[in-house]
Amino acid sequence: MDMREARHVYIVDDDAEVRAELGEALELRGFVVRVFDSGDDFVAQQAGLAPGCVVLDLNMPGLGGMDVQQALVDRGSAHKIVMLTGAGSVSTAVRAIHAGAIDFLEKPFLVDDLVRAIGSAVSRQIQEVEQGGRRRQAEQLIARLSDRERDVLCGMVLGLANKIIAYRLSLSPRTVEAYRAQLMSKLGVRSLAEAVQIALEAGLEPRGAIVRVHPEA
Repeated sequence: MDMREARHVYIVDDDAEVRAELGEALELRGFVVRVFDSGDDFVAQQAGLAPGCVVLDLNMPGLGGMDVQQALVDRGSAHKIVMLTGAGSVSTAVRAIHAGAIDFLEKPFLVDDLVRAIGSAVSRQIQEVEQGGRRRQAEQLIARLSDRERDVLCGMVLGLANKIIAYRLSLSPRTVEAYRAQLMSKLGVRSLAEAVQIALEAGLEPRGAIVRVHPEA
């Protein structure tokens, strides 16, 4: 993710003074800021917005902060939330944290505290995007394998010796060695550890004959 893209901040608050003050303060610190005067307005436009951090007021007419958060969860949105709360709303804000918000700040708060919270949100978002990229790359590599090569790789993930893999798949050890060489070539790796790491990143789960318990000697 481009850091300039990650520095988008969306302020959602029905208080015009709060929107203006926070918007100006964050722009001076290098953020790209867009403001919304209601949760309804933000939700209506969210799908077309770049990834970023949502600074979200908990108590607003119409869709409140928790409603907006639930809408983002339902959509599988990558936007990260920092919740703003008034006095007496801390217990609700804690529920927001459990629902996935990065942080909450009780009004009044220091802008520097908000900047730190946004920084945490941006870092989390970048980390998730990078992890998602590695998973997609691993899935693409695994998709190159034949069914038999995938079975052999599953055996490798389970830590099985070639002769055990051969027994469970009703193959000869030499055939298993050939499949192992082929799959490692397709994955572009030279070691067992690298092959297993790709399998784990892709979420490959051993199944079928390779996981059955046999009376192996």
